[in-house]
Amino acid sequence: MHALPFSALASLPAPYQLRVQRDDDEGFAAALYGSTRDDLRQMPAAPAVIEQLIAMQQRMQSHGYRQAYPHAVYLVLQHGDTPIGRLILERRNQVLHLVDIAILPAAQGQGAGSAVLRGLQAQAAAEQWQIHLAVNKGNAAARALYQRLGFRLRGENEVQEQLEWSAP
Repeated sequence: MHALPFSALASLPAPYQLRVQRDDDEGFAAALYGSTRDDLRQMPAAPAVIEQLIAMQQRMQSHGYRQAYPHAVYLVLQHGDTPIGRLILERRNQVLHLVDIAILPAAQGQGAGSAVLRGLQAQAAAEQWQIHLAVNKGNAAARALYQRLGFRLRGENEVQEQLEWSAP
């Protein structure tokens, strides 16, 4: 396992662990992305067309992230040895940007997201960084989690809220 670039994440509570994403994680990444796109699966189109659209959207998202966050670190969240999620992080100056976090629907609501976010907060507090992220307004569960963990609104548009956290 490669060393993690963020030390607080190396000590997540069992059974969770993070590791650097590898080339052989592409299948998992595709399945994870697909699990987040129920909006596209509701379209009145043939299943094969929808799957092609989801694959195209994933490629566009990946390309966009790599352009906007060229120094980002891609991490896989595991429950034991089983991948259950992904994190994309980039630090710029004193801001740790949580570019993306996704957890398989079957693994949501079991504490993995809270564990990861608390690890990020511990690292940010120790280093005197802020954490910035964006959350879709329609994602009530994630918005509630961020609010419980002390994230504050710093801006919004029609689709997303931009949130921030800094140590008290």
